[in-house]
Amino acid sequence: MLTQQGLHDKLSATIPNVKNVIVTDTSNGCGQSFDVIVVSDTFLGKNKLQRCRLVNNALKEEVAQIHAFGCKCFTEEEWSKLVV
Repeated sequence: MLTQQGLHDKLSATIPNVKNVIVTDTSNGCGQSFDVIVVSDTFLGKNKLQRCRLVNNALKEEVAQIHAFGCKCFTEEEWSKLVV
């Protein structure tokens, strides 16, 4: 079964320059639905689709095992404007 910590660790190790990863199990603990937020300057100059593809490729095996997956990707500057 997939876990929040497992997804967090994989994203932290796979996406370059990661500053923050937030993984939320939205399936009430059964490990079938996750939302992730990834903050990295690797996303600079990339549009939303390109950013999500980077995350989806990093979690390719894991995403194939779950029912629902959502991701939001921000640069450090974008994230700093959202989190006050």
